[in-house]
Amino acid sequence: MIRILKKTTLICLLFSFFSCSNTTAPKTEVKEEFNLEQVKAHIKKANEQYGERFVTNDLSWYQEKYCAQACAMPEKMEAVCGVGNIMNYYYSEGKNKDFKIHITEKEIYGSAESVVEEGFYDIPDGKGGSFDKGKFIAIWKPEGGQWKIYREIWNSNVAAAEHADAGK
Repeated sequence: MIRILKKTTLICLLFSFFSCSNTTAPKTEVKEEFNLEQVKAHIKKANEQYGERFVTNDLSWYQEKYCAQACAMPEKMEAVCGVGNIMNYYYSEGKNKDFKIHITEKEIYGSAESVVEEGFYDIPDGKGGSFDKGKFIAIWKPEGGQWKIYREIWNSNVAAAEHADAGK
């Protein structure tokens, strides 16, 4: 009798094990492995298109480039947060149409959660000089399967007196 009970118990356990293992478990999203070189290439391409923001009055363009919770932190101003506000700041109702800017990335480092970009900017005056030159830091985060700007902050290397003279 004990042998029959043991066999029955063993059969039930095996049946339970195999029936459970055949059930379909919910599939988890497989994250693509983090590759810093790919992120650097993405950022470099984005920097080549950075100046387009001054001539683009298209919210979808900004949504592709900025995280939903993004903030730009201009020098001597409050932070500009939210994609729509960032678009309004850069586009400025078309006042910035002729604005040109060159971005040079110096260092890019980070992890799958966020990447930091340090670099320089130059706003040429069209006469061989610059209206402004400075440095920036941008924090990039993955959102919707794409790396986007989460925070950006910059400041000028040009003294205040030089800025005043450039406007004359």
